[in-house]
Amino acid sequence: MTEYSTAEENLPDDPNGEVQLQLTDTDTKEIFVTRARVARTETELNDPEPLTVVRGPHENIQEEWYVEILEPNPELEEIDETVLRDCIDYSRTESNVINARSEDARAMVQYLVTVDEFDSVSDAVRTIVNEYMQDAYPELLDAYLDMKAERIREEISSSFGENR
Repeated sequence: MTEYSTAEENLPDDPNGEVQLQLTDTDTKEIFVTRARVARTETELNDPEPLTVVRGPHENIQEEWYVEILEPNPELEEIDETVLRDCIDYSRTESNVINARSEDARAMVQYLVTVDEFDSVSDAVRTIVNEYMQDAYPELLDAYLDMKAERIREEISSSFGENR
């Protein structure tokens, strides 16, 4: 279950019904705006997830609410196939190294390797990123797999001299 947070100032005056709401995924720290329903009790929503509403001058006062997200990843409702194709081409010709430049992430991933949760830092990062992408961006994964399969078919066909 994903947990979210938002500042009280992001809540509309009347939170009944559908609202546009800025949320933060507390695990990934991703900030996004989405259509949602909010309520003080989970029984008021069909698919409730925990929502921490923070307020106060230092945002140190917290209230537990619930949110039902109606538009999970609004930025990716439609996959731009041209951009995806360009990204696939880029990843084939450029370095495949991903650099997060984060001492914190590196320390935590290194810990997972040290305690034998993963065989290597690369294995850990690949696994974590792939699992996150599957959960958070399934439509992107589907589009990528379709495009990748199309490219493989084209490469195999051309290697056998077939034109489709």
